[in-house]
Amino acid sequence: MDLDEKDKLILRELWIDSSQSVREIAEKLGMPRTTVQERINKMKREGIIKRFTIEIDYSKLGKTTTAFILVSFMPGPQVSQKELARRISELPDVEEVHLITGEWDIIVKVRGSSIKDIGDLVVERIRTMDGVARTVTCAALYTAKE
Repeated sequence: MDLDEKDKLILRELWIDSSQSVREIAEKLGMPRTTVQERINKMKREGIIKRFTIEIDYSKLGKTTTAFILVSFMPGPQVSQKELARRISELPDVEEVHLITGEWDIIVKVRGSSIKDIGDLVVERIRTMDGVARTVTCAALYTAKE
C-alpha cells in the first residue's frame, strides 16, 4: 500500500498520541471523521498499523536504569541465533532484541531498577543461556529520544 500525505499525517498523529479519538484527529487535520476512520482501518488491514500501545514513565515504576547488552553468539547444535534471540526476548525486563551486523550478533535493550539488577539479569540469566559466547553491557547515561 502506498501512503499518501493524508495517511502520513494520520500516522503522525497516532504516533504522537494513539489514545486520541478519531474525531480529535479529524478535527486537527481538517478531514471528515469517516475518512480518518476508513484510512486507519485500511492501514490496520494492510498491516501498516500493527497495534496501538502506550508510553510508560518507567521512573514511576522504579525502573530508572536502561542498558544495552551486546551478545556474541556461539554456534552449535543446541540453539540457532534466532532461537537465542527469541529466548532472550522472553526474559523479564527485556524490551527489545535485535540481530545485528558487525562484531556482535545480538543487541538487547533492558530496563531495571539499578545497574545491579541489570547485572544480575546478564550474569545469572543471559550468560547462562545456550548459544551465548560473551556479552558487553552498556548503561544509558541519558536518553534524548526513544
